[in-house]
Order: sequence, then C-alpha cells, then structure tokens
Amino acid sequence: MLALPVYTPMAACEHEIITACRPPGGDPLRCLPAKIPILVLAFSTLVLSLPNDSPALGPHRGTGMFLLLSDLHFDPYADPAILRQLGATPTPACDAPASEAFAQYGSDTNYPLLKSALEQAAATAAANHFHYDYAILTGDFLAHHFDDRFHQCVGGGNESYTRFAAATVRFVDGMISAKLPGVPVFAALGNNDTDKGDYIQPSDDFLQTVGEDWSRAWGKIPEAERAAAVASFERAGNYALANPAVPKNELVILNSNLWAGASPNACSDANPDPGGQFEWLTNALEKVRRQGGTASLIMHIPPGIDAMRASLGMPRTLWAEGCAQRLSAKLSEFRGVVREMYAGHIHRDDFRILPDEDGKPLLPIHIIPAVSPIYLDNPALEIGWYDKASGELRDYAVQYLDLGKPQPAWTTEYVFTQAYGLAHPDLAALEALSSRFRAGNPETGVGKQYETYYGAGAPIFITPGNWIDYTCAQTELTLPAFNQCVGTRR
Repeated sequence: MLALPVYTPMAACEHEIITACRPPGGDPLRCLPAKIPILVLAFSTLVLSLPNDSPALGPHRGTGMFLLLSDLHFDPYADPAILRQLGATPTPACDAPASEAFAQYGSDTNYPLLKSALEQAAATAAANHFHYDYAILTGDFLAHHFDDRFHQCVGGGNESYTRFAAATVRFVDGMISAKLPGVPVFAALGNNDTDKGDYIQPSDDFLQTVGEDWSRAWGKIPEAERAAAVASFERAGNYALANPAVPKNELVILNSNLWAGASPNACSDANPDPGGQFEWLTNALEKVRRQGGTASLIMHIPPGIDAMRASLGMPRTLWAEGCAQRLSAKLSEFRGVVREMYAGHIHRDDFRILPDEDGKPLLPIHIIPAVSPIYLDNPALEIGWYDKASGELRDYAVQYLDLGKPQPAWTTEYVFTQAYGLAHPDLAALEALSSRFRAGNPETGVGKQYETYYGAGAPIFITPGNWIDYTCAQTELTLPAFNQCVGTRR
C-alpha cells in the first residue's frame, strides 16, 4: 500500500483553474464553458419561483435521514498550500496566491466550495435536530484533467502520480469525516478516480490505498465483513456492506466504470464480464435473497443515454450496450430484492427508469446532482429520507448554492414530495412524472420545475427545441428505443 502524507484540514483557497478544450475530435463538452459565457450571465440573474422557501427538514415517522453527494471533483491544484500538504512542491506555474472565493461556473471544486458544501450539510442537520445515519457518495472525488494538471503543477513519474492521486482522495475523505464526524460513508469509484487516466481501471496500489482509507469511514462493520469488502474493492473497485441503519438491507457498490461506453469491448464476446463484476453481483444478491433482505445499488455512471450530448445532435449510451442489457436481465432475476439504484456522473438532478428484460419498468435510478460547477450547474447536495424497514428512498431535499448571486448562500431548492405532489420518489411516481414531463414543456408547469431543478437553478441547456431529448432519456435507455421515442415526437 502507498505511504501517504499526513494532513490536517485547513483554510485554503482557489486560483483560476484552466479548463482547456480538447483538440479537434475530442470531447466538445469540454469547450462548453468557453462557448456560452453569455448564457451563464443571463441565467445567473434569473429569479426563480420555487415551491419551498424554507421547508422543514427532519425525520418523518418510520424514516431516518441520510446524505447524498456526487461529483465533488476536488481540485488541489487551486491552492499551493494544499499541494504542499499533500507532499508536493508546486511549480511556479501553480504557485500563485489563492483567493477565498468559491470556484465558479466552468471550474471544478476548490477548497472553499467543498468546505462550504460539507458545512452546509452539517449545519442543516444541526438546525433541524437530526443526525445522518449514513452518507452515500456516487463517485468522482478527483478533478477533471487531474493527470494533466499534475504534470503542469507538480511533475514526477507514475509512482509519484499514483501517490498524489490517492493522497488527494484521502484529503477529501478527511474533510468529510471532520465536518460529519461519526457518519458512515459509502463511496463509489468515479471515472476520474484513477491514477491511470479517465475511465481506465486504477492500479492495484491505488485501489488498495483508497480501499483501506474508505474502510475507516464505514462505521461499526464486523471485521470479517470489512476485510471481504476491502478485498473485493482491491480486485475490481466494487464492494457490498450491510446498511448500518436498516436491518437486512445491503448497500451494493458497483464499479460501473467497467461498463462505460468509453470501453467499447465491455460486455462483448471478447470481454463478457469486465472485472468479473456480473459474477460478483450475482453472488452478492443471492446472499441477500437467501437472507430475505433487500439491496440498493450505488454506482457512478448510470445506464442510458447522455441527454446533453443527444440535445447537441450526438446521442450515445453512457454504458456499453451489452452491459446495460445484461444488467436489466440480471436484475430481472432479482426482482423485489433490489429496490433502487443511485448514480451521479451527469452533474444534473435527474432520474432514469431501468427496464426489465422484457422492456417494462423495473427500477428507479436516482441521479444525484454535482458539487462541482464545471458544467455550468450550481453546486448541489441532497438530504434524503429513507424507510427504516426497507432502506428505500422516501423523499429528498435538494440544497444548492447560486453562484450567480453577488453573495452566494446555500438554499433549499425543493423537496420532492412537496414540489411534485407525489407520495414518494419510487418507481410508480417516476413513471407518472416522466409522462407528465413528456406531455409538457420546459416553459410552464411541471416542465418548468424540472428544467429549473435540472441544473440546480442554472437552467441553460434545456429548451423547447431539445425538450424531447431530455424526457425520452429518462425512460429509453438504448439508442434504438431512444431514437424511436425522439423521432415520433419531433
């Protein structure tokens, strides 16, 4: 295991992050911050009418509270003092004094922003007299272009980079534990959480170091269960643990990066089971079924269509198509055992409905918005109510930081049941909601709510012209089904 530097959380600041576009043929979304600054300014002044100005947050009968975070994308290069704490000496190019301002649209999360988000989560619990029974984090601890920035700001070989990347994850872990002491945290690997390059499986050293570090935040887990989970994580980046707050409920954390569309051979004849994850998942769910329990799946990349790219005329699946089909078939075998799925990655407040092997709705996929504002969204986090008997999500509140205001302050944007008038964000509710969205538009009624919430108060992507791309993406998770849905409604 890597030897990491010891650190203590400190006051640190940000300098401007370089968000360079990729060369021709690269990812066009990397250029969005440079393409649409005028839209950012326009929407930053938009006054939104929200249904929940100051809703009461706290446990309801039969529920407990948990925290949902995603896509932190912490940027240690924004502050030379943090680089030194992580055992690195910043180059002159990255040794400028840091400011105390929050990271802005088009940038990843700096220290002041991450600190503020975690303090907001803690302050909400304190103000409403509850404690988070656990937290889930659906991946991407590390900033975009992390390797490029390492060579620019630090320099060194592969071993140094592996050590630095793992140390940065550990630094973030330390901030979470310092602001939310005693809260068990269950995290998934994001596609940026690697020492080998975006979407590439991390090295054994990185997985071992991060797995050992994450295991310290799992709470009171029996030693044998903890050891098995760490060993599983070290092999393929996945693990399963008993929910510390719900009897017979298993938290199954998948490494969905193994199934990403960026890996074209995933789930092909040449590579039918990347990392052996389907075999591992089958065994994990069989165990839950034998015990008469339930399971929640937690991952970074959700299956389905990338709606943002589809709206730009470039539809593609987030997963390799064969992997999505295989998961639908696998979870059809465990109908009633797996109750829900959690994901992140798209940096938006959204959902998907996973079909079974016959194409009928099977499971809700709850997509958590990002803390990072790099894709022109406002930073956001969620506070959830879970059912103490089954572990299912019963309600959630989104809190966001409007970076467009002169003095940004965290605000509760909405509570799902209050905003949409539905009992719970379960499969039936999301089916009904998706039908209402598809029949509406982004300028009025429930469609306007979704358009507003999608970017946490920074609604700059959804228009009447591309509305159908976003609504079809909620329910049609393969390209043929998506294209048919879009084509019949244009």
